[in-house]
Amino acid sequence: MKTLAFTFSIVLTGLLLAGSYSGTASATAAPAAAGPALDGKAIFLAQKCNVCHSISSAAIVATVKSDKMKGPDLTGLAPKLEAKLLDGYLRKKVDINGKKHSKSFTGTDAEMAVLIAWLQKQEK
Repeated sequence: MKTLAFTFSIVLTGLLLAGSYSGTASATAAPAAAGPALDGKAIFLAQKCNVCHSISSAAIVATVKSDKMKGPDLTGLAPKLEAKLLDGYLRKKVDINGKKHSKSFTGTDAEMAVLIAWLQKQEK
């Protein structure tokens, strides 16, 4: 009986250390890496901003077929605006030139910050 209990405890310890038990890692396991760094271009594409907008400096071409629905090429626009204004505009909280953005940003605050920083680097 002692052998069975000892074997069970060894197996359970192995599972806990491997992070297999309940999908979580044990406290003694090494911490996970911080994950991949956020990329502004990837966020822009994931949010489908390229449906309406081109960014010629990043070789992104708008996919919208209608010129009526097409937004401006963003190369050189964001560097002229403050990050706080861009954040509010992309969240449909503030107007630029009397208009709100057509679609509200759905990403995280961190993604928004990375996207705005990337957009502000897109100069002609």
